[in-house]
Amino acid sequence: MNGLRRKLPSSGSLFVFEAAARHQNFTRAADELNVTQPAVSRSLAALEAHLGARLFLRGKLGAQLTEDGVILKNAIVSAFSQIEDALREVEARRTGKFQVTLSVSTAFTTHWLMPRISRFQAAFPEVDLRFQLISGAVAGPLGDVDLAMRYCAPGDEQGRFVMQEAYVPVAAPGYEEALGEGELPALIQLEGNEWNRLPGAEGWTSGDPEPQLSFSDYSVVVQAALVGQGVAAGWLNVVAHWICENRLRPAENSGLVRPGRVCRLIQRHDGPQVDIVERVAEWLVHELREDVARMHAQYPELGIGALLDPVQSEGNRT
Repeated sequence: MNGLRRKLPSSGSLFVFEAAARHQNFTRAADELNVTQPAVSRSLAALEAHLGARLFLRGKLGAQLTEDGVILKNAIVSAFSQIEDALREVEARRTGKFQVTLSVSTAFTTHWLMPRISRFQAAFPEVDLRFQLISGAVAGPLGDVDLAMRYCAPGDEQGRFVMQEAYVPVAAPGYEEALGEGELPALIQLEGNEWNRLPGAEGWTSGDPEPQLSFSDYSVVVQAALVGQGVAAGWLNVVAHWICENRLRPAENSGLVRPGRVCRLIQRHDGPQVDIVERVAEWLVHELREDVARMHAQYPELGIGALLDPVQSEGNRT
């Protein structure tokens, strides 16, 4: 350890380097570390000078790692992961609680997981659930979390299959019945994912200029539909709970749309709490698939049950 201390200008420089290497951008690293960008640049310059090696190639498009930088990054990521695992194990021994971190969308957390969180806590009293919330596209690697729900391309075998991706236009009970003669429903949409860009939506919308509400967060889109503000595209892994509870229902003359991707749950298979992560993963998949079965029983004409079959043809409206 004395040798390691002599090879570093400070222990803090490792944290700065790891953040900069992960983002390949000094400004984003500074934001994460709550310091200024010049402070990050100075710390990395001091580290490079101390090592006598260039770790980054700096340019307009960001900071690319050199070969030396990649070697150092790989070692630090592995070491930090082992240290984090040890700290979690120490905390678990002290508190009797295991921390399990989920990387999921804000909408899934708000509208599917939170309504059943008491059931989760009853099933896992020893688990302290933490979240890495994603407000945008649900994609990307597992990273440093235990479980990640992701939309994957067909044929992608990472993680465990949950269901095929699908949506159906949904509205609160009574919303469409309350519309006046000739009145078009308001379409609630996610900014950047407007109705006219959704696969399959052209078969449901009239083509006329319906009134629209747009939000930057899909969880708000779902909430607006719940309180009767219009019709939203209801991704079934998010709105399953509300459909099962009859708080949302498929819009009239609508059908199930399968854009073609697959919902999968990716999990860690190393560290001191592999068994508890496996049990949590099994619980999440079981609960969601139970909701799919319930929705199928409520609306058999939509063919929702087929979403549980990974070999069904995808990308078709039924």
